[in-house]
Amino acid sequence: MIEESVIREVIERTDIVRLVGEYVPLKRRSGRFWGCCPFHKEKTASFSVNPERGAYYCFGCHKGGHAVNFLMEMEGCSFPEAVEQLADRLGVEVRRTEGVREESRATKRAREQSYYAVNRAAQAFFVRSFEGSLGSACRDYAKRRRLSEDSVKAFGLGYAPESWDGVVEFLKASGVSLEDARALGIVASRESGGYYARFRNRFMFPVMNVRGEVVAFSGRTLDQNETAKYINSPESPIYTKGEHLFGLYQAKDHIRREKCAILVEGNVDAVMMHAHGFCHTVASLGTALTAKQAGLLFRHTRVVYVMYDGDEAGQNAMMKALPLLLAHEFEGLYAVELPPEPHDPDEYLKVYGVDGMSELISHAKPLGMWCVERKCRQILSYPPELRKKAFGELGELLLEFPDRFAQRHYLEESARFLGNVDVGRLAAEVGVSADFPRAQTTVSSSEVGMPARLNAIECIAVQMVLMSEGRYESFWDQRCIDLIQSSGLRTLLQEYDALEDKSEYGVETGLSEGSLRLYHQLVCGRFDVPREESDAEVWYQGALSSLLCDWAKREHVQVAYEIAHCVEHQELEMLDSLLERDKALLDLMEKSYRERGLKKMKRA
Repeated sequence: MIEESVIREVIERTDIVRLVGEYVPLKRRSGRFWGCCPFHKEKTASFSVNPERGAYYCFGCHKGGHAVNFLMEMEGCSFPEAVEQLADRLGVEVRRTEGVREESRATKRAREQSYYAVNRAAQAFFVRSFEGSLGSACRDYAKRRRLSEDSVKAFGLGYAPESWDGVVEFLKASGVSLEDARALGIVASRESGGYYARFRNRFMFPVMNVRGEVVAFSGRTLDQNETAKYINSPESPIYTKGEHLFGLYQAKDHIRREKCAILVEGNVDAVMMHAHGFCHTVASLGTALTAKQAGLLFRHTRVVYVMYDGDEAGQNAMMKALPLLLAHEFEGLYAVELPPEPHDPDEYLKVYGVDGMSELISHAKPLGMWCVERKCRQILSYPPELRKKAFGELGELLLEFPDRFAQRHYLEESARFLGNVDVGRLAAEVGVSADFPRAQTTVSSSEVGMPARLNAIECIAVQMVLMSEGRYESFWDQRCIDLIQSSGLRTLLQEYDALEDKSEYGVETGLSEGSLRLYHQLVCGRFDVPREESDAEVWYQGALSSLLCDWAKREHVQVAYEIAHCVEHQELEMLDSLLERDKALLDLMEKSYRERGLKKMKRA
């Protein structure tokens, strides 16, 4: 855990206008800076940056926060990673909380830097070999694959020569640790002592993390007789399989501009897509997408086009990717179906070019529909007596969809695709409920994640409670939460109160998604409250007075009904108590009106 004081210093010292301006063109207007939101498509600028508060907020998609939140969204990094990046820019030392020894942190960081240094040296060797006399065959291979020089340089591609000790000698001369190189899988140990090159006569693709640091290598053989087409780096202290996407470092800015990503299987496919202008393409480093990779995609975009190979293995991999992607709230998931021949993006581009690829992508189907149709085609390919297992697989597929509306929709589509069979009978066959959930007449704010209408006075009161520890304590001591009518605001306050860690990190990780979004909306963008504490307190007390008056009005109406009931039924003892309560409520309202009138006169 990073010390709260460090997080606060980083947030307060970061020039958020300058930071956001690196990604979004901003124009000053009415004391704020405005631009088109980088998180959703819009023509009219609704994205606001408030330099006084160090906060941003979009009135269109409701995303907001401070500098750390913005960097997390734009770079797809975690909260601690974003803090560290901003701290590096400011020259702020990142201190950790007690319980984690600073020495061990420093040692771990130094160890990681040593590994990165080894990979940088190895990549330099592979690039030099590619460009030198030893790399002529590899350069010819790159030309045959129509890889441009710009693409080769952009991805840092290189060549591992046939030599058993070339990279070993180069690493020695570079002064890096050969034992670290062994741990990274660049070299291997000889039984007789010493090391030898693990990658030989291979086209080398460096795998980079989102910051552009080389974490691993993938080497494609240039020998047609070689059984292992690819050799990849093993897992290491800086590389875990299935946690990185090839080409993400090169693609992330393009993904942000295009508002979507194209996901392919292979390294060469990704490089070729970039070379032809589809620079928002990444590869999953193999056919099997992982949960970590799906999450990494979600950090950078809400729309994904999956374009795996057109052979059986690639199409099966697209089917397996669906549940991993459905685990996140993507706004669009599409399947780009390549033909059996040419079955991969590389070959397809060679045959049909940019226009053909653009046309193919434009005809992409929703991934869910594509998977359902493919499973139905498989069912129809079997004779009736052999379809039981396939029906069960269709049921498992339908249950992957996160809500019953989607399940029902795709159940009906399956029935249509299978020859307009009865939906009820198909539901029984595949093991999915055919009951259609009733549409709700109203939708609560917690269900949509953002309240449709908020009482402005309630918002001001809650905003100011969250911005002041003193007001927060008195708010709860006086049970002022009873004055708040909005269920969304009440939930936010209750979740915030339950947090043991009320630091920025604790808020980011402890609040539910709906409450966190509302927190950002209130604290970062909805209302401009005074910065001077004396003026802010006047606002706060005025807001509480107004809410108390509203509460008294509601109580007065309720008491009036109860008084009428007592008069009708001659309940005199209860009537006296209610009349006293009603008088107290009227006095409270009169006092509130009088106080607000005096405040208006003073302001005038």
